[in-house]
Amino acid sequence: MILESVLSELEKNRGKQISGQQIAKNIGVSRAAVWKAINSLKSKGVNITAVTGGGYCLSENDDSLSPQSIMSLLNCKQIAQYVVVLPTTESTNSLLKNFYSQMQNGFVLVAESQTSGRGRMGRTFTSPKGGVYMSIMLKTKFDMKDLTFLTLVAALSVCEAIKLCTGLEPTIKWVNDIIINNKKVCGILTEASIEGETGNIEYVIVGIGINVTTDLSKMPEQTRNIATSLSEFYKKPIRRANVIANVLNCFEHYLNILQKEKKEIIELYSEKLCCKNQKVHVFASNTTYEAICKGINENGNLIIEKSDGSIETLKSGEISILPENLFKTE
Repeated sequence: MILESVLSELEKNRGKQISGQQIAKNIGVSRAAVWKAINSLKSKGVNITAVTGGGYCLSENDDSLSPQSIMSLLNCKQIAQYVVVLPTTESTNSLLKNFYSQMQNGFVLVAESQTSGRGRMGRTFTSPKGGVYMSIMLKTKFDMKDLTFLTLVAALSVCEAIKLCTGLEPTIKWVNDIIINNKKVCGILTEASIEGETGNIEYVIVGIGINVTTDLSKMPEQTRNIATSLSEFYKKPIRRANVIANVLNCFEHYLNILQKEKKEIIELYSEKLCCKNQKVHVFASNTTYEAICKGINENGNLIIEKSDGSIETLKSGEISILPENLFKTE
């Protein structure tokens, strides 16, 4: 707790010096405790400078990633009460499911890179350093029909977090891709564990991967053609901890809205839906065909108009943007 409090004081004065005595007074601990916390934070890679008689300064360009750097920026009451940060793992979703499934509601697992990141439909999710990869454990009661809504909540949270951190305004390609300039900057994977005896949902894991300062040249060629990163458009330093914290803060905000009024989530998501009223390529039920995206219904399913004029609702599958629509806006 002292680490988070000390880091929080440094965050409030990022780029400025604050004395150990002032920090101690603000958080109600001894100067010795502050000194010990500062050394611990520095050992974790936090860029803190100390000047004799001048106090401590957290560098404006510090991009260290630790539970403390994330939690000091949170205002959540339920989500992210406990955060674990790893330098790398195979997959945060898989690790959370296999080794942390007994953790409390809102537990968050973060990795700086993944060696076997997973996307929808069994695809690989390329996850080099420079991105943020997190999985959120949810153990409140959900019906199966609510799983799609959790993906909508995650998508809205990422869009809002990106806007808060960079001023950029992404759009959403149904159901789980966040798009900037017609390229993917984030993917979301929602998974549920079902109790065998009752058929009830035991827990839900929401996985989110965002390209922040990712070096796109290190991605496979096929991925480079469809991916982008925040740093491609926002040339100022972007703190990964700030991106993560804003996603989590927004996630709790939209989750609270979902629990009160699903209709509002649908309306907010619809506003950010890309290629509405435009031609898309549909991949569903082992078939592919062209259609016009008409929006989403009250359950978060995609409404499309087929070439024969018939209207169909997609509960699963995915869409891609046809080349002639890449640079169109509504």
